[in-house]
Amino acid sequence: MARKKDYGSLISDHIAAIVEQRRIEHILHFTRLENLPQILRHGLISRSDLADADFNVHPSDTDRLDQRDDAISVSISCYAPAMFDAKRHRAGNAPWAVLILRPEILWRYHCLFFRQGAATNASRYERGKRYGGYALEKLFDDFPLATAPGTSFRAEIGLPPSWPTHSDAEVQVMAPIDPRYIMGAWVERPEEEAFVRAEFGDAGREDYETIAQPFAARLSRKPYYWG
Repeated sequence: MARKKDYGSLISDHIAAIVEQRRIEHILHFTRLENLPQILRHGLISRSDLADADFNVHPSDTDRLDQRDDAISVSISCYAPAMFDAKRHRAGNAPWAVLILRPEILWRYHCLFFRQGAATNASRYERGKRYGGYALEKLFDDFPLATAPGTSFRAEIGLPPSWPTHSDAEVQVMAPIDPRYIMGAWVERPEEEAFVRAEFGDAGREDYETIAQPFAARLSRKPYYWG
């Protein structure tokens, strides 16, 4: 007789089924490019764990607005351009990279799901569980256009099934992410792409992808933008 799955396995299977159904191929995380060598060696580590580490990685910001220093923030398929632009502005002229991660982290790690950024008022006062397949599905909830009641927002914008409804939808990963889940990186300039290739090569990695193009919104419909 087959053994019954435990609760954790049921949650993981549910999330994996949603990822397959929605054809989610990429998870994204932005970081300063100079962090890439350490990330490829040690993986992605939360701010609180970095405080105890014996190597230097530059956090995206001095402080986290959501006060969750034990979490690693990632996004599904796309990102919020305004948020990324603000981080880059505060960092000065430092080059950045958008790391491309495998979607398996959504069911292999304990994750919390937020329909909008974890630090926003919309998330702060929203009730309901933050984990599991139900919480993941909430990131793709549709709603009618304010200017055309009865018209699907997602259909009107043309959002792919794998893109959350709000570009600032956030996933918090509650454990260090192993470097084997890093698939590649998106940078802006050819010389930065050469740096990425060299670092993946030094890490003994051949299975990766690089993209060199401006960090611009890939889908826009004022006032909404998805990077």
